[in-house]
Amino acid sequence: MWWGVTGAESQMGGVFWSLFGLKIHNLAYYRVYPIPPFSEAFTWFLVFGIILGPLIVSSSKKEFSVRQVPNRYLALEAVAGGILIGYGTRMAGGCNIGDFYSGFATGSAWAIFFFLAMVSGIGTIIALSRVLPHRIRKLAKVKSIFILPSERIQYSILGLTVGASILIIVFFSYTMVRLWYVFGLILGAIGYSGAMCFQTSFRETISKNTGKTMARILAISLLVYSILSQMAIIDFHVKVNFFFDQSESILYQIIGGYIFGLGMGLAYNCTYSMEWRMGSGNVQAILTFIGLTFIGAPLYALTYSWWHSFVPVVFEPTRYWEFSLYKYGVTGAFIIDLFPVAWLIYSYFSDKTLTTLSKNNPMDN
Repeated sequence: MWWGVTGAESQMGGVFWSLFGLKIHNLAYYRVYPIPPFSEAFTWFLVFGIILGPLIVSSSKKEFSVRQVPNRYLALEAVAGGILIGYGTRMAGGCNIGDFYSGFATGSAWAIFFFLAMVSGIGTIIALSRVLPHRIRKLAKVKSIFILPSERIQYSILGLTVGASILIIVFFSYTMVRLWYVFGLILGAIGYSGAMCFQTSFRETISKNTGKTMARILAISLLVYSILSQMAIIDFHVKVNFFFDQSESILYQIIGGYIFGLGMGLAYNCTYSMEWRMGSGNVQAILTFIGLTFIGAPLYALTYSWWHSFVPVVFEPTRYWEFSLYKYGVTGAFIIDLFPVAWLIYSYFSDKTLTTLSKNNPMDN
């Protein structure tokens, strides 16, 4: 019911820097978000699954390719965006998946603050891009490099990926590892097949004169996810435990969400699309992942205690249920469901492409 990916990526970054002598276990951040043994790190395997799922699908269709190879300007933009995504998401305790998508569907009170801050960050990047000199805007173009491996290589990739997946499922005895890896494979395949991207949906929502297809898709999926979560929590009394430092102020969701939004706007990726795009050969997404995992998230871990030394706690530490609107039962569920419904209606009636199609429909003449 609740899932997220950037916590695992911050742990990967911590392990990486520990190889170079960083005493990560002395950092307060890694005491709040401890690094589990690899054999039990099921959220790591969720990430692996989201990356490898598209690799299986794309190679089976002979579609896997090396593409979106950026020029120096876009490479820097991708890495910088990844750094901001990593820093912001760990400050907020979640990303567009954990703090917004899962958080909202499970009634979390902080989800709306995170959403508004995140969209404000994306909006800032959109506004800045409009005032940049034309010469700089021209640099922000992806090179037309497209390397499509031969059929033999495609099937070799498919065989290796399927073989690796079988080994993971067979040799890792921890049930959660197996389940979350398979869940990741499914999520990655869905993301690749449907070109799913939260960043695109948010950008469509706040931009004028654009299509709103992705915004509608995400609004519908959020509504379905919310209803399923409500059935589990309200009807079947399922408790949800978040990997979230609830001793933090709501200001962390606001500041971190804004930084995270800036990063998404720069990188043109959300954490979910970044991972499935990596699996399908997107070089720009790989650079964003590097910035997030090995620079941005560990950098926040280093500054975690500094932030906590002066940012006040607005809400006292409390149990998850006191943060959830579902404590109000059906009324809380209704309030939650209003958001994706309103989002869906807005994205439909503000879609300029639908208006154009309607005007040009010969059946209307």
